[in-house]
Amino acid sequence: MIDLDRKLVEMRPYNDIEVQEAMIRLLKHKEFEQILKYVFPNQDIDISLEQMRNVKSTNDFQRIFSSSAVEEILNKTASCFSFSGLENLRNDSSYLFISNHRDIVMDSAILQNVLLTNGHRTTQITFGSNLMSNQFIIDIGKINKMFTFYRGGSRNDIYYNALAHSLYIKKVLTEEDQSIWIAQRDGRTKNGNDKTQLSLLKMLTIKQKDPIKAIKQFNIVPVSISYELEPCDILKVNESIISEKGSYAKKKDEDFNSVLTGITGKKGKIHLAFGEPINSFIDANADTLTACNIHENVCKEMDRQIYLNYKLNPINYVCYDIISYIDSGLNVTYNETDIKETRALIDRKANELSAINKNMAKQKLYEMYAAPVRNYLNQK
Repeated sequence: MIDLDRKLVEMRPYNDIEVQEAMIRLLKHKEFEQILKYVFPNQDIDISLEQMRNVKSTNDFQRIFSSSAVEEILNKTASCFSFSGLENLRNDSSYLFISNHRDIVMDSAILQNVLLTNGHRTTQITFGSNLMSNQFIIDIGKINKMFTFYRGGSRNDIYYNALAHSLYIKKVLTEEDQSIWIAQRDGRTKNGNDKTQLSLLKMLTIKQKDPIKAIKQFNIVPVSISYELEPCDILKVNESIISEKGSYAKKKDEDFNSVLTGITGKKGKIHLAFGEPINSFIDANADTLTACNIHENVCKEMDRQIYLNYKLNPINYVCYDIISYIDSGLNVTYNETDIKETRALIDRKANELSAINKNMAKQKLYEMYAAPVRNYLNQK
């Protein structure tokens, strides 16, 4: 039997005393000094180190380090960044932000920065136990308001972990009045087809007698993030092709490599969209929602908002038309230059996968970038 009370304590981010202890550890790492040089490229390293020595809380760390890190990453890897839907939020309310999941770090990091720089409180963030590979990574995560989200284990472990996750999220939202970010599914979307897992909502309402009331207490807001270019696209395609031929075994440090690629890779245009709180949907459909259909209907509504709020780019339309083999009428959204650039980009990316069938890799890439268009059109 799992000790849930102990687990809830172990899951949480660092408190202020633990933050200060962790900063002492981080400042001893040469790797952290290299990160500071990346985040503050025009600042003397001694000044950056002194700033970090003054970090006394998670809020200090996010204000001094995390926000600057996101801004610098976007400056170096994105052609432009935009956001929408902030008017759907109150800055004095707590929310469970459930987002489509394209990148291990950047999805939540970008959301945090939008909230921080627009007068809203930042959120706690799920931190997959599979990513907690060493103390250095754990310290950076836990200082940055990340809480442990347990992965894997026996069937019994999975059940009690789900119960712990549900209790923890409820406690943070309703008792501590803090918001939380969580992905709509386990692991990143590999094929561009963002879809909310039904099991996620069932996890949130586990052992609850009234699932409708239980879902409403979480104050869910769907979030859609779109990258014109996915920095990990060829890594995802490689995994997808190998998985279809047999089981895929991750290599040592593969998750860490994906984190670095997601941070440093080119992303083109990025857009983050906040949807409307799900409680409005539940209230508007109170006559038809029941304990038996609430999970499925909320999933559908979340997907609907995420698909319609996803910012589509010419590459998405071009790829959709290429694999559809029909005159979709979408060609009004792009020109011949877009077609040539997209084909050249897909060819170049496929050629980077030396041990993989190039035609198969190209097809997977086209499908990945086309999927958001198909999902959008299915909602119209």
